[in-house]
Amino acid sequence: MNYKIKLTLLVSLLVCLGTYAQNTMSLKGQVSSSEDNEPIPGVNVVVANSNNGTVTDFDGNFEISAVAGDVLQFSYVGFKTQLVVVDSNTTLNVVMDLDDNLLDEIVVIGYGTQKRKNLTGAISKVKNENLDKIAVSRIDDALVGQISGVNIQATEGEAGSDPTIRVRGTGSITSSSSPLIVVDGIVVDNDFLGNLDMNDIESFEVLKDASSAAIFGARGGNGVILISTKNGKEGRTKFTYNTYTGSKEAIRGDNLYVTMQEWADKELAATGQLSDKTTYKLALQNDRDWQDIMFDGGMIESHSISARGGSQRTTFSTSLNYLSDEGVLLTDNFNRYSLRLKVDSKVGDKFKIGANISPSYSDRRRFDGSTHDVLRQPPWLPVYHNDHTIQFVDRNAYPDVQVGDYAVQRHFDNFDLYGDGAETDISTTSNTNPAAKILERDRNDYKFKLYGNIYAQYEIADGLKFKTTLGGDYSHTKRDRWQGVKASRNGVAATRLDLSNDKRLHIVSDNVFTYDKTIGKHDINAVAGFSAEQLDYEIEAATGIGYTSDLVRTL
Repeated sequence: MNYKIKLTLLVSLLVCLGTYAQNTMSLKGQVSSSEDNEPIPGVNVVVANSNNGTVTDFDGNFEISAVAGDVLQFSYVGFKTQLVVVDSNTTLNVVMDLDDNLLDEIVVIGYGTQKRKNLTGAISKVKNENLDKIAVSRIDDALVGQISGVNIQATEGEAGSDPTIRVRGTGSITSSSSPLIVVDGIVVDNDFLGNLDMNDIESFEVLKDASSAAIFGARGGNGVILISTKNGKEGRTKFTYNTYTGSKEAIRGDNLYVTMQEWADKELAATGQLSDKTTYKLALQNDRDWQDIMFDGGMIESHSISARGGSQRTTFSTSLNYLSDEGVLLTDNFNRYSLRLKVDSKVGDKFKIGANISPSYSDRRRFDGSTHDVLRQPPWLPVYHNDHTIQFVDRNAYPDVQVGDYAVQRHFDNFDLYGDGAETDISTTSNTNPAAKILERDRNDYKFKLYGNIYAQYEIADGLKFKTTLGGDYSHTKRDRWQGVKASRNGVAATRLDLSNDKRLHIVSDNVFTYDKTIGKHDINAVAGFSAEQLDYEIEAATGIGYTSDLVRTL
């Protein structure tokens, strides 16, 4: 009976394998364009809902294994994705149609616009379709991984800090390699991105190569990022409210923390007994993962309310935004408040005027210290003294230490562990408590920023327009940095207060003639104009030292 069952199963398996072999076939064919019947190399050919795929060669030919009934997906940039159901034929020739919507997409380039199909330079465009759903405090953080050839990397980790942006790598060893940032035609500094809200952004264009960014001169040598904000729309006023709330935390390193009991077990296994120092450390009854202190995590929340609408003659877009980011580091915090108003109006059939203004204010408390202390602090050291640890303090050296004071490693030296007069030391540094280095310092940035422009545009003739724009940006940054009495082992001698006041005024006037005409299948586009800019800086700084109290922070 068992023999018959096994034989039946074996025959069934062979039938299944034979059926599979008969249905699977090698499918060959060529992919060409409907525009000129030329073969298309590099087309992705994939069996839908599987990992089976290939790419057409230089002559547009492909070969792939498939089963009758499978769906083949053909996709290529600039062409419409095409789905084909496999039948019994082993030859399949596919003709792909151009994606007119993609090729006719308007791309901002310097002082004008062009259709994507007419571009010869390396330009990438990202529309804000889902970027405002990413919970980040800066708009450039939302672009991570969105644009090929653009590397955006967080180098500080603080809430509200600007990341490092590189377009096609680092272009200079000694000079800046950051790209030029242009918002609604106004050149701004990289720090300005921290005061923009993603809910106000329409799209990003990145000019990567020299030909695309040439109109900006040497400033565009490291690439150009063009940011366009949202315009008003004709129709009834539409109100929109966007919000999100979330939490942030840093990933801990398991190899950076070992409990006191684990240390004791390792020592006991290696030597057969515990040393006096290890016995003393266990007696302190403290086991602290300092990563939990330095990387305390926090909440992030954003609120944005906007209104967009208008008539055939006048459209408007306005918004009010608030963002709070508590960051992942001890003490760091970032808050931003912004307002934006954009109006465009037609006066007659040939004349158009408009204005755009966006003030913002941000306050940022920074993490004023180093996280390297996390790597070298022992788990037995508490942040503050409690009723238990205070009894181990060396009163001869530190008679004034009380419960609630910061614990320092040297506090626990010279302890008579067995009451026999022999003293045990366990400190490895004379530095103050690592938490005190952060908590007893106060470093803040307060930034008011304003950018905007007004413009007038007149159509001189069919296709010929003249546009004059007066705009600019203004920023006022106040910084204070306090190092208190308990922030250093040197006490009063190391106290310090730094104050700075930076003002920046940038005014630009653009006057541009543009000619854009389509004659049959030919597009003619020309730009001519001149620009004048003025940039003024005002910087003030002062420093005070030798403060005897944390209550007096004045110069």
